[in-house]
Amino acid sequence: HASSASSCAGNEIAALREAFGDDLLSKLLILNTKGFTGHPMGVSFEDVTAVEVLLRQTVPPVPNYKEKDEYLGDIKISKGGPYACRYALRFAAGFGSQVAFALYATAQYE
Repeated sequence: HASSASSCAGNEIAALREAFGDDLLSKLLILNTKGFTGHPMGVSFEDVTAVEVLLRQTVPPVPNYKEKDEYLGDIKISKGGPYACRYALRFAAGFGSQVAFALYATAQYE
């Protein structure tokens, strides 16, 4: 969700690293729809994207992603396409200390 500023993206990746550890973080696929939609936090485009990814088992690419940012370390950035997944964690943070987390799961593997 972060803006393109290294400090914002770096803080978000640092938080993921702290929560999940380097081993699990290296297995997580990072998506970012902001390049397609702008700041839709109140409209929930990101929630719809998370659910659609689970239903279709296909992920969108991160728009305009062309080169690895060494500042962020080793992370998997979505290039788009088929991707088998069971969970989608949506994180959004906005100005004024707005923070939202939502965890979605698919039952298709049960």
